[in-house]
Amino acid sequence: MDNQVLVVEDDIISMKLFNAILNKYGFSVLKATNGAESIESLMNNKIVAAILDLALPDTSGFEILKYIRNHPIHKNIAILIVTVNHDKLDTILGLEMGADDYITKPFHHRELIARLNASIRRSQAIEDKTGPIIAFHDLEINVNKRIIKKNNEVINFSFKEFEILYLLASNPGKVIHRQTILDKIGGLDYSPDTRVVDMHISSIRKKLGDTKKQKHYIDTVSGIGYRFRE
Repeated sequence: MDNQVLVVEDDIISMKLFNAILNKYGFSVLKATNGAESIESLMNNKIVAAILDLALPDTSGFEILKYIRNHPIHKNIAILIVTVNHDKLDTILGLEMGADDYITKPFHHRELIARLNASIRRSQAIEDKTGPIIAFHDLEINVNKRIIKKNNEVINFSFKEFEILYLLASNPGKVIHRQTILDKIGGLDYSPDTRVVDMHISSIRKKLGDTKKQKHYIDTVSGIGYRFRE
């Protein structure tokens, strides 16, 4: 869906308020009450914006903000931070870290929607300028639609496979460390064995038609990670 908004809020009453307002104005709401749930939603959904309460039970809202802005797929989405009247320093820090705007509790529903829509328009303008499609010979990666084509035929990739391939393809010629790939696709506290990356790469290569003898897209850099060919 192209109208999904992630709301990260641990207060039940506030969450109900956000949900009612956003639904009224045509948005679909993905709810998260902590950092782990927010990362899970980001990993499995396409969203146009995130509304972040900075005070969460298991992690700082700043960490989620940082995660989104460093994410290969979601880095340009609109982000609103939620503050209270006495949190001026938090507001400034959030804006410096990449939030598009802020909303202060208590707020009027029209102010929330006005700020949200303005932020979404700015984020979509950024997407238009950066270009949502990466092309490499016979391979085409459409970021917004999350579609990968080879010779104009769609290839089905899992969510994480898409993110890994996009990360590599958006940095052609650059060696990407295995741990960096894990950090990008796993979440705030995700640190499994790096061989998980190798398994994903193996699946990606198979779908792209790469073999041990002929690698057209992804090179292995022994002991370090992987590199997408220029």
